[in-house]
Amino acid sequence: MNRTLILAILVAIIGAGLYFYSNGSSVTDAAGDMKDSVSQAVGDATDTATGAVEQAAGAASDAVSGAADTATAAMDGAFLSPEGYDAVKVAEMIDASPLDEARKSSLKTALMAAGDDPALLSDILGQVKEALGM
Repeated sequence: MNRTLILAILVAIIGAGLYFYSNGSSVTDAAGDMKDSVSQAVGDATDTATGAVEQAAGAASDAVSGAADTATAAMDGAFLSPEGYDAVKVAEMIDASPLDEARKSSLKTALMAAGDDPALLSDILGQVKEALGM
């Protein structure tokens, strides 16, 4: 009986080996298909990442360009004259300055109080220029 059991096990092992050997090409094909799928996924991910980097670089470039334009206009004094006054831009300049918070707050409050009155606005903008060293 032991011989019969051993013989059955050997036949099963040989049969399984022949089965896997004869189907080995389909396993290889499946592995090749999987490799192609992974390669495609990696390519798609690379394309997506490249696009995201290009968009981020473009946005950063636009932001730097906008900041440079604002700084150039500020250096020219366009925002700091009653004619070219832009409350938002002047407030941004004040916020970006190295002035202490109390001085920043008082300048912005004075600008709000001046409103659209050209005489008051001219005086306050002069104080802003002086505070910013312009």
